[in-house]
Amino acid sequence: MNPDFSLYPICDTDIWVNLCLGDLLPRLFRKYQKLIIADVVEGEILAWGNGGHFTFIAEEFKQHKNCGNIFVLEHEVHINPEDRTVLEQVLFDLGFKYDFKNNPRETNKGEFVSAIYADHFQIPFMKTNDNAFQESGNGAKEFPDLIIKNWYEVIEELVSDPRERIAIRKKVDAENKRMVHHNHKYKEERGKEVMLQKLSSLAGKFNNKRL
Repeated sequence: MNPDFSLYPICDTDIWVNLCLGDLLPRLFRKYQKLIIADVVEGEILAWGNGGHFTFIAEEFKQHKNCGNIFVLEHEVHINPEDRTVLEQVLFDLGFKYDFKNNPRETNKGEFVSAIYADHFQIPFMKTNDNAFQESGNGAKEFPDLIIKNWYEVIEELVSDPRERIAIRKKVDAENKRMVHHNHKYKEERGKEVMLQKLSSLAGKFNNKRL
């Protein structure tokens, strides 16, 4: 049985990451009991489970989903066929080509899919302080009536002590910087591996020709 979507917030990938980094999930679930996650966002979050320091972001998601704290809103299951076509057109108009499927080549897709679901089901939308949903952004233009709570408002809602709010913001900012550094390093190392594989393949082809 589907929950009453309007009773629970939906969040994008960045908000989930920040909630994990700030150790705020217990407070969130005490306040709301349940969180709605778009199917595309689920895919983005689970991509963190590839090992390393930040794997816990995906593991936390799996645990809370298994406990029933997270409801994954699936496009092919929870949207009726008539509305599905309309929502797909909205996504295409926003410049996304691969409908409601998770595709790493389409950045910020989870945020816009979450916004589409939030608008459709009248769900409060928790998101990061992204330019797309500021006054001049595509999100703000496409969803002018959407109820949005940004990251700072989420902290205000969950943490009553002003000094603790400041400490959490500093911690999350520091972890996000660390994460960016970690991702750059991973991409550099991965790039070196790919280059070595290509060189090894070319060397093999060259040696075969000589033989």
